[in-house]
Amino acid sequence: MSKKKIDPRPEVLRIEELVTRVKDGDIKLPKFQRPFVWKKTDILKLLDSIYRGYPIGSILLWHTKQELASENKIGELDIKFRSEDYPFNYLLDGQQRLSSLCGTLYWNGANVNSEWNVSFDVEKEEFVHSKGEEKLNYFPLNKLMDTSSFLNQCKAFEASPKKEKYTNNATKLLNSIKDYKLASVTIGDMELDEVAPIFERINSSGRQLTMVDLMRAATWKGGFDLSDAIDEVKNACEDKNFELIQNEHILRNISACAGLGIHKESIDKLRDKAPDELKIAAKSTKEAYTLAVDFVTTELPLKSIKNLPYGLQLTLLVEFFNLNPRPTYNEKQILKSWFWKSSFSKYYGSANTGLITSTLKDVRAFALREKEEFPIETVVNFEGFAKDYFRLNKATSTAYALLLANNQPLSFLNGDKIDTYKSLANINRLEFHHIFPKAFLNRLGVSDKKINYHSNICMLNLGDNREILDKKPSEYFKEMENNLGESFWPVLKSNFINETTYESLKIDDYDGFVDERSKLIVESMKTLVLPPPMGIKP
Repeated sequence: MSKKKIDPRPEVLRIEELVTRVKDGDIKLPKFQRPFVWKKTDILKLLDSIYRGYPIGSILLWHTKQELASENKIGELDIKFRSEDYPFNYLLDGQQRLSSLCGTLYWNGANVNSEWNVSFDVEKEEFVHSKGEEKLNYFPLNKLMDTSSFLNQCKAFEASPKKEKYTNNATKLLNSIKDYKLASVTIGDMELDEVAPIFERINSSGRQLTMVDLMRAATWKGGFDLSDAIDEVKNACEDKNFELIQNEHILRNISACAGLGIHKESIDKLRDKAPDELKIAAKSTKEAYTLAVDFVTTELPLKSIKNLPYGLQLTLLVEFFNLNPRPTYNEKQILKSWFWKSSFSKYYGSANTGLITSTLKDVRAFALREKEEFPIETVVNFEGFAKDYFRLNKATSTAYALLLANNQPLSFLNGDKIDTYKSLANINRLEFHHIFPKAFLNRLGVSDKKINYHSNICMLNLGDNREILDKKPSEYFKEMENNLGESFWPVLKSNFINETTYESLKIDDYDGFVDERSKLIVESMKTLVLPPPMGIKP
């Protein structure tokens, strides 16, 4: 980034001038600005400060010919379209204040509960949200700026014994707002990425601009709106519970579908793409996401975006389906093996630019059948995974929950199939159970780390979990054996418990139990990590 000297141009503007410039399309609100967040009370306080002549701060404008995505309205005020030959003034600081002024002064009158429906009580000299009340002493602010509307509103005071007071206060209101002088600072001759840090510093919320914010502004042209493209992808994935995909991840795939990379420097090159190229990339991204989400929800036990151990996994799958929308059976098996291996090994836990670049290259080569495999150069610590600490916001524990679901577990108490969709879709800790209950192990002095080994966790319906509570395993498993009859062993095996593991349960031997159950978990992991021989279907 070049370090140009910023030469700000200060000036003083009357509010009437400001809102006129907004109306004429000279001042625009860039779409990377945060939404309007002020409460009704904030609007009233601003107006009261103006009426009393209190300072309300300055506004910051960016003067440029660079056309960015901008709002069609500020408050209730429509912004006129101006030819792109004209330079624009984008509002960087002062959005909440200017939106409040434009909204209240140009409220369209449609919704009486609108935050913009503000009147001035000429009796008490205070601003109120009138909520549809028509009182003689309420002067609507949307009647203030137009001379004819102002005079007609004042005529209503003629029948009041306080007409002189009301008229004087209405005139005082008009002058205080129209003639209020506001400091304005304009900067110019800068690129968007140079303006971004200025916006971030002066933004009262401390909000940093994301890559999506910047690229939405930089790529807005020829009818292409990045925000709309991202929303279309989310809508297409909604019925599979994948509508909460992060905006940045969708942007990465739009960049990939445009033939670029998925790291910041490559994504920035989207600004150089023509509108038609961007639209084609967005369309391809939407189609590829639909295929990738269908794959992970049918071929893998994922039930929502929350079940994904690493966001990069979906990014890479989307790029695969962009290049290879109809994979063979063997290619699907390799993808599944890659998914499990990358999940168990924490391969993408600390992905850097080099790893991201090389992995993207590998997935493209595999999708285009230039390579027969999609390799991961890492070794899975199977035993370490089985005895990792279970915590649902960890990627490894998310992977473990998927492993449990993949084994199609049955309920300990009644043998029914556990609703893994519910357990995974909500990722609720109450849907997961310590086979050796925490309270029981605490009484034995077992450390918290050992209590929460993956190998001590199973899926269990919430009602069953509450019924077991802190009973000793030897006690509640004996009850299970009596209640389940012939279903007893199928239930246990669906939860990675075999005859040897059960022997440890019967005598409340925790160390023996986790060692034996870990072996079963590792065996299942290895089966998932190693794909079947090429060309062989089960």
